[in-house]
Amino acid sequence: MILKKLIWKRKNKDITPSLLYSLLPLVVTGLALGWSVFVFDAEPHVALLLGTITAGLVAYKHGYSWMEIKKGFIDSIHRVIPAIIILLIIGMMIGVWIGSGIVPALIYYGFNIMHPLWFLPIVLLLCSFVSIVTGSSWTTIGTIGLASVGIGHGLGIPAPIVVGAIVSGAFFGDKLSPLSDSTNLVPGLLGIDIYKHIKHMLYGVIPVFIIALIFYTIANFQIMGSDYAVIDPQKYQDFILEHFKLSPLLIIPPVFIIVAIALKVPAIPSLMMGVLLGGLMQLMVQGQGMGAVFHTINDGFSIKSGWEEMDQVLSSGGMSSMYSVIFLAIISLALGGVMLKCRMLEVIVKSISFLTKRVGNLVMTTMSSSVFINIFGANQYLAVIIPGQMFENEYVDHKLDLKNLTRALEAGGTLTAPLIPWNTSGIFVLTTLGVNAVDYAPFAVICWLTMIVVGIFGYFNITMTKKAPVAIRKEQEEECLT
Repeated sequence: MILKKLIWKRKNKDITPSLLYSLLPLVVTGLALGWSVFVFDAEPHVALLLGTITAGLVAYKHGYSWMEIKKGFIDSIHRVIPAIIILLIIGMMIGVWIGSGIVPALIYYGFNIMHPLWFLPIVLLLCSFVSIVTGSSWTTIGTIGLASVGIGHGLGIPAPIVVGAIVSGAFFGDKLSPLSDSTNLVPGLLGIDIYKHIKHMLYGVIPVFIIALIFYTIANFQIMGSDYAVIDPQKYQDFILEHFKLSPLLIIPPVFIIVAIALKVPAIPSLMMGVLLGGLMQLMVQGQGMGAVFHTINDGFSIKSGWEEMDQVLSSGGMSSMYSVIFLAIISLALGGVMLKCRMLEVIVKSISFLTKRVGNLVMTTMSSSVFINIFGANQYLAVIIPGQMFENEYVDHKLDLKNLTRALEAGGTLTAPLIPWNTSGIFVLTTLGVNAVDYAPFAVICWLTMIVVGIFGYFNITMTKKAPVAIRKEQEEECLT
């Protein structure tokens, strides 16, 4: 009974941890990540688990009961349950879209449509368009992105730069789509109209997109060079024809997904229909049995032709391929949730409040905090939610419209997520496309250059819209009422 009372009914005596104690879970996580990932080339899950345990011990030491600690990580995980379900569905869809021949067909016809000398800029444009229409960077990466990697292999273009173009386009489009969950989350958090938020982001992302387009065009010409004459995409097309049956019916699932999401059908039922239609194509077009479809949905599609390069490209998907990503998301959310609930993150952010006296410093501190949480919390949702809550009053005090804050949160929190190897977005790209974030990050130009441009805007007062604090509060109240 005494032990039960200590665990469940502790009273908060020293409810706010010191800065030293607040940093302790992050120090443990950072050291464990460095040791496990870079020394032993291990997965980051255990390191994040150690950080979560440390955060729990720090919270308990400062008077938080087990019930309060548990509520912290449960509330954090609860927010992203729909995203976890979407992850599982995307895993299923990748598997059946390969097994049904949809992804192989995209690769096959992609060789005819995509000119080798313009491949990388076309990938950027195509991934951006699909991501805007679907509102999902992960769906784009798992479908068009996977096909683009296969085409890139055939053209002899290094996988890291191909994946960099895919990730840049997918996350660029995601940020400008009113259908995106994260693009809705950020302005919703601060009571800003989503279309005002998207329009304000355009000032930063459009110049970055143009720069990225130029970069990929120049890189494409340099990579192809004299090697273009010896590249023979025909052997890749012959391989696909040998192992898959192509049919006009295969266009039905992708068209359905695009139309459904464009009509604002919720993501989960839309993607689930994509899985069902993909399975139907696997039965009808490829002539495989129900057992093969069930196996593909659970374990993904696998091919063993003896051509290692194509076997790797076309062996992917399944619910099981997402288990590692989901487990990582749960652990990282538990870490962030405990630190948020028990005020450790609040203490850390307040300790750097002296950096926010100038507008430029405020913007850079906002984005740096988002990156910081992306690294140690390993989740892009926490990376926008926590700094958004912490710095809102600072933007009001500077008489800045809060759409300046939402733009900084997207630049520092959402766009940098796929650049971190142990972040859920980075792990998803590795699982789906087979390239580590360390390798493709330098080539994901939009993901890191946007943060630099938004920082310059802050320091030179470019597009930093002003608004009186009273007007901001009134606007937020009206938004809440509607």
